[in-house]
Amino acid sequence: MKSFQLASLISLLAASASAHSWLECVDTQVSNYDAAKANPSLDVQQTCNGYPRNKVSNGDWIQESQTYLWDLNNVSLNPDGLACRPSQTNTYPAGVPMTTARPGQNLRLRHWGNGHSRYDMGSPLHKDPGVVRLYHAGKKETDLKLKSDLVEQNWVRGAQANFSADAIIQITGNQMNEKANYFDWTVPSNLEDGRQSFIWVWAWGPAVTSNSANFNPATDYNNALLNSWTTCFDIMIVGSSATTSADTAGSSGSSTPSTDTCSKTCLKGGMAQYPCTGSDCPPCWYVSGGTTNCFEYGKDGTCPFGGAYDCKKNIQTRGATRFERTPFE
Repeated sequence: MKSFQLASLISLLAASASAHSWLECVDTQVSNYDAAKANPSLDVQQTCNGYPRNKVSNGDWIQESQTYLWDLNNVSLNPDGLACRPSQTNTYPAGVPMTTARPGQNLRLRHWGNGHSRYDMGSPLHKDPGVVRLYHAGKKETDLKLKSDLVEQNWVRGAQANFSADAIIQITGNQMNEKANYFDWTVPSNLEDGRQSFIWVWAWGPAVTSNSANFNPATDYNNALLNSWTTCFDIMIVGSSATTSADTAGSSGSSTPSTDTCSKTCLKGGMAQYPCTGSDCPPCWYVSGGTTNCFEYGKDGTCPFGGAYDCKKNIQTRGATRFERTPFE
């Protein structure tokens, strides 16, 4: 009775709110998946061995819906176009650990259905539930910062599935109880040991049918499905023999060649009386019109303003947010 009441509450909330979902668990073990899939009235026996970043209010659907999900395209909430909710920092409180996995390991992700798993039921009616898919920064200890980074070149090949393809859904009358929505995928085999950052995305759109009849989630990327909701997570890769990570075609880094930017003359601290060239200069370079200004790292070891090209690390940093500035712009 309790689970049915929860299903009714979720359906009611879904009908009165915009569509939303978020990643609940990164490494889900379901001991009776086949039995529950065949008989959805059974309780799903599942445990979570690895969580998204900074997981809060674990299992409290109402609280999480207010504090954890991230509406990627809500300009009032996300004016800077960030890919991750600001509170989803690379931290993992006690009891909600980061996932540890080996290259080639199969993982079962779990997300909330929230009344959107079926075309003919729930809210909104008659909308394609879309797909869930993963993005990766391209190498360890590197993060995708902006929603503009969520493009096909950073998509993890094959890490994509229908929003409700593996869901366990109990139907009672006209009520839908989405007990669990799963997304099975395989950790790329060429990831090197260390922290690898990923972004889970629910992509959908207003079309009744957004995918073509021959759409293959493992190989086809559908730009018509708008990236709408995200959750960020990390995996600590162990037992790898790889020395570089290349499971995606591109990354958020090094979009400007160092030979093109870092070989120029820059002004130390933005001061015209202190020009320098190459390795004699501070690492954080900013181009403003015809002038290049360079600065030392801040106390936290990163460039002091958004939008720098880091010549020491040979990587383009994230753009400046509305709380920051690019020097002299």
